[in-house]
Amino acid sequence: PLVAGLVCCQGTTLCQAIAMRTRSSSLSTLHGKRQRTGVSLDRNNNHVRLDRQQRIIHNTSKHQNEGFFGTSENIREVESRSCLERYYEIGNVIGQGNFSRVFFAQRRKDEKLCALKEIEKQQLRGKWFFIENEVEILQMCSHPNICRLVDAYKTSTKYLLVFEYAQNGDLFEVIHREGKLPESDAALFTGQTASALAYLHNRKIVHRDIKPENLLLVSKKQVQLCDFGLACTVLGPLFRVCGTPTYCAPEILRETGYGFPVDVWSLGVLLHVMLVGFAPFRSTERSRLFRLITQGRLHFDLPEWKGISSKARDLLSQLMSTSPSKRPAAAQIPTHPWIREFHYVAT
Repeated sequence: PLVAGLVCCQGTTLCQAIAMRTRSSSLSTLHGKRQRTGVSLDRNNNHVRLDRQQRIIHNTSKHQNEGFFGTSENIREVESRSCLERYYEIGNVIGQGNFSRVFFAQRRKDEKLCALKEIEKQQLRGKWFFIENEVEILQMCSHPNICRLVDAYKTSTKYLLVFEYAQNGDLFEVIHREGKLPESDAALFTGQTASALAYLHNRKIVHRDIKPENLLLVSKKQVQLCDFGLACTVLGPLFRVCGTPTYCAPEILRETGYGFPVDVWSLGVLLHVMLVGFAPFRSTERSRLFRLITQGRLHFDLPEWKGISSKARDLLSQLMSTSPSKRPAAAQIPTHPWIREFHYVAT
């Protein structure tokens, strides 16, 4: 029943459409925080600009196993943004991307704080389906660790998406500010993200872009996964090379076919970043970065690992096995002794 309403993308449509989704237009603009400084967490004190860590999308003829929803029935048509003012008090701009602006909003009936994301259709060059797909996926989801889409509208020129407001920013900002996280917080956020992934994977959905920027903090102790622009329903082995380079699993780069374990690998990279403040594989040259990823050698002998528990290292080693079949399923991760040590309870 889930795949009955899916369509598979043809030609270069997916490549062109998703490539337009830059970092600055992601949901991480929803918190009213200042613009990114451009320093990437994927590097250890190298100050590599974020434009070196844009998503990569390679076109391939082997795309038939990516399930995408067609036109969403969950997007209501309105004449203009002013029609929303009946339901929301719309405030100032709190974020801006290449193709979108985000406004602070408050729902009138219950004073719920929201963020209204306004996306220009013209800038999408007719490739609207990926926004419709993202809306469909988010409407399907009801999980405490997945961001909630409150409402979705469209006019003849814009998409207007209303999200819950995440006033505590995102995980990128926290790690950039603090340098790294204590094991207790890293375990908590790893368990919560794994719970969200298990929920998605159980519904045959792969996210394909797990990273700190895509984890919103709705409280200091609760994260929510956002930005489903690369997500799709898995109909068979996937082959498209996509994602954020440093977080890509080796099987994506090998182009031998991949599935849900790529999200588990990316969660491992995220865990590495949370524990020591930088990613396990780092290079300013993309070809060398990809070579390091496919080799998959972790270096626990670095001084930054001093004082990190053996249980944390054990989980990281499991998540980042270069063999997808040897990685734990997302649903198994919260039962790991390190996660359980910090009293994480799966939701």
